[in-house]
Amino acid sequence: MNVRASRVLLALCILAPSLVACGSDVTLGGPNTLVRVDSEPAGINCEQGGIAVKTGLDTDGDTYLDEDEVTSVQYVCNGVSPVQCAGGVVHEGTTVVTNASEMSDLDTVNCVDGDLLIAGADVDTIALPNLEIVTGDVVIAGNPNLVSLDGLSGLRAVGRRVLVQGNDALLDLGNLGALSRTDAIIVIGNDGLVDLTGLEGLGETNINLTIANNGSLASLHGLENLTTTTKTISIRANRNLTDLSALANMRSVQLLEISGHTNLTAIQLPSLEKVDVRLLIETNSVLTDLQIPLLHTVGDFISLDGDAALGSFSAPSLLTVNSVLVKNNTSLTSLSAPQLVFATSNIELVNLPRLTGIDFTGLLSIGNNFLVRNCNQLGTLTGFSALGSVGGTMTFTGNTALPSFGGLGALQLVSGSVTIQNNTALSSFEGLGQFSEIGGDLTITGNSSLLKTTAQSWANSITVHGTVTIN
Repeated sequence: MNVRASRVLLALCILAPSLVACGSDVTLGGPNTLVRVDSEPAGINCEQGGIAVKTGLDTDGDTYLDEDEVTSVQYVCNGVSPVQCAGGVVHEGTTVVTNASEMSDLDTVNCVDGDLLIAGADVDTIALPNLEIVTGDVVIAGNPNLVSLDGLSGLRAVGRRVLVQGNDALLDLGNLGALSRTDAIIVIGNDGLVDLTGLEGLGETNINLTIANNGSLASLHGLENLTTTTKTISIRANRNLTDLSALANMRSVQLLEISGHTNLTAIQLPSLEKVDVRLLIETNSVLTDLQIPLLHTVGDFISLDGDAALGSFSAPSLLTVNSVLVKNNTSLTSLSAPQLVFATSNIELVNLPRLTGIDFTGLLSIGNNFLVRNCNQLGTLTGFSALGSVGGTMTFTGNTALPSFGGLGALQLVSGSVTIQNNTALSSFEGLGQFSEIGGDLTITGNSSLLKTTAQSWANSITVHGTVTIN
């Protein structure tokens, strides 16, 4: 660990020993909430090392945050800051505030040249009226009585990230949305926060935004002005979140994640047109309504995974995507993207026991793999009627209602291997009239209704460049 991270931990051990692993942890931010700060070695999480800020509930009541109690980890990493002080009163080095007296010592400071940590402080507000720049990270963690961040209203530039974590009395985010420069705003485990008041300044932005594990958060009010971002928006595991209407004006985002919510029934993104990298809608257990009517481009993949109550998904304007990954949605009956012409990489439909209808009728080609597994009510493949080629592998396995390949009449070539396995209703290769070539191996096994002679006859009618296995 380099000198900057060492200073952070040394300061915390001296000034706030209850907050870090160098001493004993005590409850912070509520009767059962603990915040712990550990050193983080150089590696995948922090290239040059740093610290890990961990939050969780003290489930065993020993006033120590054990590893199995950690529910959130945020990393404050070492590195050269892109922000420098610009005159005025400068406070050099890591600055730790644990009480009102230490905060008042900074009331004339214009710039902190290093990290600012407000941790375990018995204050209800932050009073740093002249602070404009912090060249490192701002960490506001484990302050049990902190109600507002209004006292940081003059802050305009942060060299790295703003982390607001484990402040259970916090009711608003002050004016954080007015920051002209920061890598990220991360709001985690603040159980008094009911909305995102204070982020109204985020319009067209390049700030990563993470909103996670805030137990009372009911809506995203405060994000109504957000229209475009070149960075990530991650909204995770806010157990009382029910309202995403504040995202109604968002048109484009680099990566959007909405996952792990237990009370969220609707996700409506009426203006979203473009996702540069990924769209992740995952493990929202009561989600029934998902609408993205204008979405036309996803640079990497769409993932719908583990949304147990979702009955249908439609992307009527989707034209281009790398992959569509739909998995473990046990109530999903229909899936539609009729204008999608080309999937650069994969189409994967896995563990969808109620899926009966697919409309990918515009899809001409899949660049890599085509996988249909454990779709137990899927009886036809007419939703892929225009599909002409698969650039990688094609796998159909465990689809117990599929009697044939009816609907794949345009398919001619699979460049990789083909596996047809454990489809108990499959009895013929009807529907593959144009199919002629497999670039890899062909495996047909465990299809209890399919005669071996039928499978062998079909294999003999096409060109297979690899090994043929039929039983």
